[in-house]
Amino acid sequence: MVEPVDIEASLQDRSVYEAEILKMFSKRVRSGRIAADAAPGVSYYRAAADRRALASRIAKTIAAGEYRISPVALWFLERHGKVRPAHRPVFVDQVVGAVLFQLLTRNARAYGLPGVHSYLPGRSNLSAAIGFSNFIHRFRKQAGPRPPALHVLKSDFSKFGESLPMGPAAPLWKTMREVANLGNPRGDVNDQTWSLIVDLVRPVIKTPDGSSFTRTHGVSMGTPLTPLVSNLSVHEMDVYLNGVEGLFYARYNDDFILAHADLQTLKQVDADLEPILARLGVSRKMEKERRVALCGNGMPSTADPAYEGGASIDFLGISIAYNGGLSPAPHLQARFVKRICSRIDGLAAGFAGETSSDRAQILVSATNVMLDIENPFAAPGLATVLRVASNRGALKDMDFRIARKIVQAATGRAGNRGFRQIPPKRLREEMGLVSLVALRNLRR
Repeated sequence: MVEPVDIEASLQDRSVYEAEILKMFSKRVRSGRIAADAAPGVSYYRAAADRRALASRIAKTIAAGEYRISPVALWFLERHGKVRPAHRPVFVDQVVGAVLFQLLTRNARAYGLPGVHSYLPGRSNLSAAIGFSNFIHRFRKQAGPRPPALHVLKSDFSKFGESLPMGPAAPLWKTMREVANLGNPRGDVNDQTWSLIVDLVRPVIKTPDGSSFTRTHGVSMGTPLTPLVSNLSVHEMDVYLNGVEGLFYARYNDDFILAHADLQTLKQVDADLEPILARLGVSRKMEKERRVALCGNGMPSTADPAYEGGASIDFLGISIAYNGGLSPAPHLQARFVKRICSRIDGLAAGFAGETSSDRAQILVSATNVMLDIENPFAAPGLATVLRVASNRGALKDMDFRIARKIVQAATGRAGNRGFRQIPPKRLREEMGLVSLVALRNLRR
């Protein structure tokens, strides 16, 4: 059980800012982004070296009620053909915001974040998938040797970051205030502390042309408290779904998944969500919703054709099978195998004069390096594959595709015909090709 902290008192503690400055400096060093200045004329090296003095000034200013949040700079981030607004706080506000994020997140965990797996210690997309996998295992065990389909609803919110109500009357503030008050011996944070929280969540934004504004809708992406806002903004929905008997629920930011053995219960939950989300000012992206009757034969639901058949469902980059097995989503599996195959093709071109067997042995040795998680030349994504995959069928499929590429490159034969000359058994037993299945088994 997480114990809440006194936010008001903690913000007056110099050590929390000192630790945060050092953490930010260390992160910059690891990522090679140390050249930029923390503030005009102040390098990250200098900020880290003078962190004790800077931390003391921050703590004293906050204790005196004199700390003020500066306007954040608006800029635009282009990614995957989309342009999104982003915001850049000044360095000192980043430090204060990061500290406040840690304190408020601790209190939020004590307050209760049922079903939420985003931006929390020890939780991730994998923890959500493992939770669903465990739910499936329990369901199948209780249902007996011929379990029925498990009905699943996967959804996300429409323009969550852009449309979330942030005005003074937004539902978020009640939840945020209750979280901030936890651990306070007086029962309520003072006005200065609350104003600091509000100004960090909803900062004044300075545009490139010099004008300023404050958002009434949408979070300020890039500011420290944005992840916390995402976690708390639909808390009423989280609590409701967590209270439905027999329902599995997991949410990561704006993506969520529901599952229940009884279709009518799931339909009722589906209907109940609409008024709850309307009160919160959030809507679902109906065109991306997926309803699945999760079962081994992949047949759609006989009770409701809207629930299409499926032997697995993808959620947050992880594929969850009808029997609870986990594996990276198909597109991530394909990306991982493609990286290995590209390296094999590049290496094979340098050994065109060798016999097919010799080329295969060379390629096997190189592939084993790519599949060695301790090797600096390991294939990108290997650690994720081995950490996520419990579905041995998916691992066997990737093993097959890698082996096929080796014999294709070694023999020059397309498709599976190269296996006639160099069978899979020879690759594994004589040449020593490493198997993803075997590597995963060693991690038990």
